[in-house]
Amino acid sequence: MEEKNKYISQFQVQKMWGRINLQWNNINDDVNILVGINGCGKTTLLNLISDYYTGQKPKKNVAESVSGTDISSPVTYIRSFDIPANAKKKTESMLLQELKYIINQNGEGTSFFDYRMKLLNFPEEAGNIQQRIDKFFQLINSLFEETGKEIMIDPQNNILVFSIKGTGKFLSVNEKRLTVNGQFITIGTDKIQLDQLSSGEKQMLLILTTVFLQEEKPNILLMDEPEISLHISWQDRLIEMIRQLNPNCQLILTTHSPNIFASGWEDKIVFIQDLEEE
Repeated sequence: MEEKNKYISQFQVQKMWGRINLQWNNINDDVNILVGINGCGKTTLLNLISDYYTGQKPKKNVAESVSGTDISSPVTYIRSFDIPANAKKKTESMLLQELKYIINQNGEGTSFFDYRMKLLNFPEEAGNIQQRIDKFFQLINSLFEETGKEIMIDPQNNILVFSIKGTGKFLSVNEKRLTVNGQFITIGTDKIQLDQLSSGEKQMLLILTTVFLQEEKPNILLMDEPEISLHISWQDRLIEMIRQLNPNCQLILTTHSPNIFASGWEDKIVFIQDLEEE
């Protein structure tokens, strides 16, 4: 029996939209950055890759047939979205729903909550688990420090929240201030829940938590325009941080932002027009 590959090395699409044949060979094991003008099929190609490897049937008339490398690694797809909640129905955005699912207990053992439970369930691995969590928190804090936020586990509810460092700029109505020697001292800072984060903060937290939970194992991560809502400085660091959290992750992403690949990833760019066959 032929051994399966860890990563996708080639993928073919016949008659996408009834007229385009795509042949993508020599897909990199580490990073692949798919670029092209709006409407050229980047997102459609990612969707076809995801559907093929997760056993989903592609939508009618999207492609006649698809095929690709036989792989042994799981495929994860992070779509960039933040549909505003319906104020009347009081529903949450899709982005917030996805973030809460990956952070909180979800019954499938795939959340940050479940990962932390390994501290109790696997005491022989507790040291390594805590070390990974500490490293993850340090990375998150390096991103959020400009807005005075710091990631933490709420000791009362045992959930992931953010605290606000005590400065007048970020002071909330529930904090108390005392004057000592002419200077304000803040006590009892509030906690920020996940739904209070900005769209960009939610998006980055979702991406990095997803990669963290891969536990540095071979994985294939698809991302569609991850730069949406992200500050330029975060776009610059995105690929580097993903590779830092999981160097064994194959990354296939689409983007319109030069900042995503400006930090040394230019040789990983693939123009979707170059994949087209007659």
